[in-house]
Amino acid sequence: MNDREKNLFLAKVADQSERYEEMIGYMKKIVDSGAALSFEERDLLNIAYKNAIGSKRSAWRVISSVFQRENDEEKKTLLTDLRSKVETEMSNICTDAFAILDKVIASAETEEFRIYFYKMKGDYNRYMAEVALDPARKQKVTDEGLKAYQTATDLAEKSGDELTPLNLGLALNFSVFYYEILRQPDSAIKLAKKAFDNAIMGLDKLNEEDEAYKDATQIMALLRDNLEIWQSEGN
Repeated sequence: MNDREKNLFLAKVADQSERYEEMIGYMKKIVDSGAALSFEERDLLNIAYKNAIGSKRSAWRVISSVFQRENDEEKKTLLTDLRSKVETEMSNICTDAFAILDKVIASAETEEFRIYFYKMKGDYNRYMAEVALDPARKQKVTDEGLKAYQTATDLAEKSGDELTPLNLGLALNFSVFYYEILRQPDSAIKLAKKAFDNAIMGLDKLNEEDEAYKDATQIMALLRDNLEIWQSEGN
């Protein structure tokens, strides 16, 4: 078993045991070896960072919820400090992720992988924009998120194959970014509707027994649900 195989094995064990920050360490060793990632390694890299960031997002939301209900000023000060600490921890993980993503984007051998990694950059910047309290910081991650999502979208459109779970997931997340971060509901609806309509027209090209068909229809359901909510809020 070579070093890459050892790190891959340990990353899988870390995933199963929900030790995501350790999992990041193993995946970084694979990336730092300079080899292009496999599909499995690519997905494990995303799982590691997404779950490590996800626990911080959840903590931030809980603290914010408690803060909103609290009337005691001294306790609110304590909660503000705690929330700031969680934001810093989340920022550190995201900054680390961005450095790794720059490496894997540079070594990616296919457009599909580049789309995947730019989507990850967009997602992680969106997560940071959700929690950033400093206006300058919020603007920076918002700008970086928009740039990453747009780059991924441009690559996806050039590929000419919009009906893939990856491209549909990209459209879903980018539309959420427009709605929740940029506060541009018309742009969010336009993007989500275009993705949904194109998927409807191309759905008959997929085999219903394929995993891609199931994944695509699940994402289409999320797009439809968002469209219904956003359009109803606009009326």
